[in-house]
Amino acid sequence: MKLAVIEPLQLPEENVLAKFKALDCEVRLFKDKPKTQDEILERCRNADIIVVVNTPISAEILEKTKPKMIAVSFTGYDHIDVEKCKELGVVVSNVPEYSTYSVAELVFGMVIAALRKLRECDKAVRQAKGSEGLMGSELYGKTMGVIGTGKIGSRVCELALAFGMNVLAYSRTEKDELVEKGIKYVSLGELLKKSDVVSVHLPLNEKTKHLIGAKELAMLKDGAIIVNAARGNIIKLEALVNELEKGRIFACLDVFDVEPPLPENHPLLKLENAILTPHIGYYTKEALERRLDVTIKNVKAFLDGKPINRVV
Repeated sequence: MKLAVIEPLQLPEENVLAKFKALDCEVRLFKDKPKTQDEILERCRNADIIVVVNTPISAEILEKTKPKMIAVSFTGYDHIDVEKCKELGVVVSNVPEYSTYSVAELVFGMVIAALRKLRECDKAVRQAKGSEGLMGSELYGKTMGVIGTGKIGSRVCELALAFGMNVLAYSRTEKDELVEKGIKYVSLGELLKKSDVVSVHLPLNEKTKHLIGAKELAMLKDGAIIVNAARGNIIKLEALVNELEKGRIFACLDVFDVEPPLPENHPLLKLENAILTPHIGYYTKEALERRLDVTIKNVKAFLDGKPINRVV
């Protein structure tokens, strides 16, 4: 079998290569991210197994290369044309849980940075200033609203409880174990109206795209913080920018309508009432090592004829 890792897996190359070579495949490992469709096509050509993180794999690429498997070394797989994969019989596996702790911890890092004005505090110290105008707020006693209680959303709920917060949740599937811990499931509208902090943890699909638009954002309390470390297009960009321009709410965003780096004219870049990070929720040493290990297991299971973590 010929295997192509068409973009870096963000760990030392020798470690990655050694693990893939243990699968007894003919391995090609590329050191940079492909920049064009032609480059993606060339890297995928003649590969039985394509390993990808978040580079888009289009129907055209699939038609021209016809791989047997796509191993998505990532949780989200909306950048893969899954309908074309189904049509061509291409197996697609993902890595469903590797970044649970990393993403959940980033959520609270961003929220605390916002509530305690850490950016402004750092700037004040460097400018030989004191604490004037830098009074912050606590998490304790506030209400956290968690949209989506999969693995990451559930972990966010648990951390919120540890901070002494009240926790509301909205999800397609309610989890008894969370209810037993004191989390209350409510409608999306009630969650948005009652929460001091709202954190989004849903996959991106036809039902969740722009789930949170102008109507939903208008429901937020004055001073509320909305966090998105899931997928950018769950929140409608224009609506979010409009609401932020009013100065009424604050946003903590790790994902956007496009993958960072953002273009210079992106409307979010001019807004001060937002903390923006370049899609680093998953980006910890521990999470990346877990991701690689599960990716290897996915490929091995496919080679053994028993695919796991299969999404197509």
